[in-house]
Amino acid sequence: MISDNINNMNKLLLVAGWLLLSFSAVAQSNNLQVEPQFVYQDLVGGPYFDEWSVAGDIENNRDLVLYRAGKSGELKVPVTMDCQSGRLSASGNGLLFAYESISAQAAEEYFPQGMTQALYELVCN
Repeated sequence: MISDNINNMNKLLLVAGWLLLSFSAVAQSNNLQVEPQFVYQDLVGGPYFDEWSVAGDIENNRDLVLYRAGKSGELKVPVTMDCQSGRLSASGNGLLFAYESISAQAAEEYFPQGMTQALYELVCN
């Protein structure tokens, strides 16, 4: 039991490190100086959860990249938030588990409603 918890914590630390490295590469290529910001925590069963964060020009709702880390695995996808309709859309292909490319349409299927609402409140208010 304790070793399982330690293994889970190690995995989360690895994911967090990967997210920081991934964002650094995105920030350098787009000249963005914005740190990823926590958006939402999604309970996915038992004591497990996914954490969603967003990077990019949050104030101007531009060049947004959405990240998921946690029990369901990593997801990274560029997104747009329509502040009039409240619709969150993937604006390009995503990266699942840090190596598997998925279409924008497939990536959108991973967006929980609560996260979409939290992102709307962050970006549009």
